[in-house]
Amino acid sequence: MTRQRLFLDMSCVDAARERMRHVYDTFDTVCVQFSGGKDSTAVLYLAKEIHEERGLGPVKVIFRDEEMVSPAVIRFIEEVREYDWVDMEWYCLPTGQEVWVLGRREYCLLWSPYRASQGRLVREMPPYAIRAEHFGLNPSEVLPQSIDYYTMQGKKGRVAFLTGVRANESMIRYRSCVQKLHENYIVTPYRMKKNIPLRFAKVIYDWTTDDVLKFITEEHGGTYCEYYDRAAITGSNTRVGIPLHAVAIRRINDVCRTEPEFYDRLYECFPHIDAQRRLWADYDLDARIMSYAMDGWNGVRRCVEENIVTPGLRNRAMAFCSEFRKKHNKDPRSYPLHWLVRNLLINEFSVTSVTPIGPGTRAYTIQSQIDDSLDRFDEIIDG
Repeated sequence: MTRQRLFLDMSCVDAARERMRHVYDTFDTVCVQFSGGKDSTAVLYLAKEIHEERGLGPVKVIFRDEEMVSPAVIRFIEEVREYDWVDMEWYCLPTGQEVWVLGRREYCLLWSPYRASQGRLVREMPPYAIRAEHFGLNPSEVLPQSIDYYTMQGKKGRVAFLTGVRANESMIRYRSCVQKLHENYIVTPYRMKKNIPLRFAKVIYDWTTDDVLKFITEEHGGTYCEYYDRAAITGSNTRVGIPLHAVAIRRINDVCRTEPEFYDRLYECFPHIDAQRRLWADYDLDARIMSYAMDGWNGVRRCVEENIVTPGLRNRAMAFCSEFRKKHNKDPRSYPLHWLVRNLLINEFSVTSVTPIGPGTRAYTIQSQIDDSLDRFDEIIDG
């Protein structure tokens, strides 16, 4: 039977409340995965309602501090941490983070002791933070398991982390929320073994931005992070998070407009990011992609050697290229070399993420233009 999308006879807020009750009925431990953003703030207030309704005491909150976080966001999280109805665990764990500059990719370790010894941490680690040492881990090495594996430690029974994911933010997020027929908003974390009793609950997946802000300010009289007001005034990006990865850094000038002191500190720690700020507006990424692709597999090799800086990331890139080549040999139209190069330069890649180009994508448009040019060339030769 074909699935059909049906609308509920209730508001999205009431639907989220029903989902929250189901989560609390189903799981032994429920925590809000808090980022300081508006969406996780709305989820926090939804959890507060359930705790007050059932007399559960303070809401359990988890914050994963990624070091390169906006000062405005950190101030707001510190404010939330002091709420008498919040019980927050603040984690500062060593995970890998990409620094992307004009296609050049490298990974650095968050909260790296080596960078700390050089005075190149973006911020000092809070004294109350839960650190690698608390798990018997080396703070100079990336976590051997996913960070969610560690933040769920010490929690009883089946554990649910409430997240602020909303489906209308991207097609990928939409697909993640509609894959299952039942409990579609409860999912296993990416790359986590299914036998580990942790699930994500995306209880506000059908909300809009207006729903989120109205719920926080009108229904609860609460506050949200001041960064959103700065972003609205300056026309800047409204997503909070690390600003140096391949997607966010393309709008690095937003950081200069909203929090110039924060940009200055990022520049002190990673001086080469200023090339991204100065040159991105005039940078022809498509031309660079095609220059590598036109040189065939030698160009692919050059692309990896010239742009993938970190050894571990380079090994992943070579494995990705090897898997891509197998598919290219069978179907070069769906797996063209310019698509491989584009993935190497700007997308997340792994051997499990080798996918063909699809209609509506930039790569598909380019391939169509190439095919049209070749067809015209063949017509000229035949004529």
